[in-house]
Amino acid sequence: MTKRIFFGLSGGLGPVLRSMPVAEMFRNAGEDVSFSVYGTGSASFIQSRGYRHLPDDDPTVPCEDLVVRPGNVFYNLDHYYASAGLLDESFVHAWIQHRIRMLEKWNADLVVADMSPQTVIAARYLGIPVLSITQSCFYPDGDGMYFWGQPPRNTPKVTPVVNKILKRLGLPVVSRMEQLNVGRLNFIPGIPELDPVYSNSVRYVGPIEYPAVEEAGHPVPGEPYILVYPGRLEDTSGPSGLQLLEFVVQAYRNTKDTVVIACSQTLPAALRARMSGNMTVIPHFGPGLLARSRLFIHHGGHGSCMSALRRGVPSLIIPTHTEREFNARKVHGLGAGEYVLPGTLTAAQLYQLGEYVMEDRYREHAEEIAALIHNRNYGGAGEIYTCGSTLMKRLTMSREEL
Repeated sequence: MTKRIFFGLSGGLGPVLRSMPVAEMFRNAGEDVSFSVYGTGSASFIQSRGYRHLPDDDPTVPCEDLVVRPGNVFYNLDHYYASAGLLDESFVHAWIQHRIRMLEKWNADLVVADMSPQTVIAARYLGIPVLSITQSCFYPDGDGMYFWGQPPRNTPKVTPVVNKILKRLGLPVVSRMEQLNVGRLNFIPGIPELDPVYSNSVRYVGPIEYPAVEEAGHPVPGEPYILVYPGRLEDTSGPSGLQLLEFVVQAYRNTKDTVVIACSQTLPAALRARMSGNMTVIPHFGPGLLARSRLFIHHGGHGSCMSALRRGVPSLIIPTHTEREFNARKVHGLGAGEYVLPGTLTAAQLYQLGEYVMEDRYREHAEEIAALIHNRNYGGAGEIYTCGSTLMKRLTMSREEL
């Protein structure tokens, strides 16, 4: 009998790309798969791969007076979700009820959630098993989002608001939002050195990669190059990706280094005009681009960090918000890269730092991590699929015995 698998994801392509290989395994096994994700670009990408996208089209919006202004610094998920409107009880109620109705209508047999608390709550309410794809900084037993310092006092907390809805639904309350990233089974698409968790409640499956576009057809220079990936030009932190590119273009303009900029969005004409002949722009980022990279300059996304480590390429990270700074600090702790916070160096200093990373032992350390990943023989997306399929079979057998 065909099973229905629902993927509830946060915004951006990162969660989509690490979920897609799992979804394809379920689909190839004959299961019916659907997604719900925020962002038109992510939704379009999912649909372009032949999947059904279920939009979160509830018209309820949070009261402006109850929304903390978004920024690039957040100390935990309570703080992060305060900028998404979760201090507004009416909005939270509508947000969760809409997801409950979505799962009821879809009649899901299994839920896969990646940073989607409303999906986890809805699944718990309906008794649907959840597989959680997560990271250390999003998980209650992992390192805190701001592990290198002490968060300030009196940051906003949405947990008390969410708990009011949980009580109405007859569900156990939580002490912090990270607990809503816990499923029946929990998977980290990485390694414990980057994503430490201090319990045995997660499975490390190693890097999961999926190309955003077909990598063929876009020529890149034949000689080794510096690869630059900004992520989205603009996200919840503002035009962070665009600012990263402007900084890199200023630093590497008319230098001896060959630079490849991978960006799927249209670059502003003014930025294009400032680029020099040593720079090439291609409309995609794919892990294969790292094969000839001397250095990977990027925004600190989890997938970007893992792709670089998997291939033994040193990183120079310009983290564009706190979660990415978490990743950047972990990469630096492994000796596999450096990081610089936006606005703290001149362009000339960024260039010198890049030269230093390419000439020092960072590549050696990155290659050691790559060998470690290879030798561990992680299960990847296949392990998540196998565990999910086994769980559904066991639950079906249990119901039949009743």
